[in-house]
Amino acid sequence: MRINARLDEESARKLACIKQQTNQAVTDVIKSAIDLYYQKLQHQQQNPHKLLTETGFIGCGEAEPSLSVNYKSILRDNLKTKYGYS
Repeated sequence: MRINARLDEESARKLACIKQQTNQAVTDVIKSAIDLYYQKLQHQQQNPHKLLTETGFIGCGEAEPSLSVNYKSILRDNLKTKYGYS
């Protein structure tokens, strides 16, 4: 695929700097930029379960084993204790 692009001054300056520091042709710089952007997008679209597991979010809380069944009574008891209701 052939690409023709117009760059503003700042983007052109950045491209020139990258070319100078890496000794790469414009084509190679653009290919590298596309690869990096693609990897970033792929990482963002990962499975939410996998991301939560990798960050340690899943399994980080502690509660009574019966919480899913008795959550209303547990919440009520905790609110009574916290606010002094009888």
